[in-house]
Amino acid sequence: MLLAALPSPATARVYGTEQASPFFVALRRRVGTLVGSEYRPGWRRRLRLSAWLLRQGVRAWIRDEDLTALRLPDASLDAVISLDVLEHVPDFRAALRECARVLRPGGVLVLTVPFYEDRVENEQIARLNADGSIEHAGEPEFHGDPISGGVVCFHHFGWALLDDMRAAGLREVQACRVQGVDVALPQGVWVIRAYR
Repeated sequence: MLLAALPSPATARVYGTEQASPFFVALRRRVGTLVGSEYRPGWRRRLRLSAWLLRQGVRAWIRDEDLTALRLPDASLDAVISLDVLEHVPDFRAALRECARVLRPGGVLVLTVPFYEDRVENEQIARLNADGSIEHAGEPEFHGDPISGGVVCFHHFGWALLDDMRAAGLREVQACRVQGVDVALPQGVWVIRAYR
């Protein structure tokens, strides 16, 4: 969906919310410029992950970025891609505003989240307190992560996410069900696409 939304993938400037992954390595070969990042890796982990990237043929130092405060210029990107990250961001609305800010007019945001198609509203299942502690609304939920082993989930998303994206300054927001045994998605996954 990302490549199809880009007028010229070979010259596109794209930001991905992951960097130390096979996905990043594969996408890097398909777009003009790909900038990725990880969230809060310590210097040892950054060194280890940068070494992993080098073994994959990618000469890049692991960037540390906060999706709610990106260090990227306004309107500087053709696309942002975020796969299963937004649910781990305490203030996901700020992250959506940041995505809209860094996209040029006509730029595209493609994201996946655990999407509850039977729910209208989003549900906050954890919150970050001012002192940095996390308060859970029920049983704590952690999702697997190849870097840290488990990351706290703050939100379950329903159809209200599309309204939140519009409120962040995005347009033509669309949730698409992608499914196909031939592409290893027999159960299907929701992919959400929006333009600035």
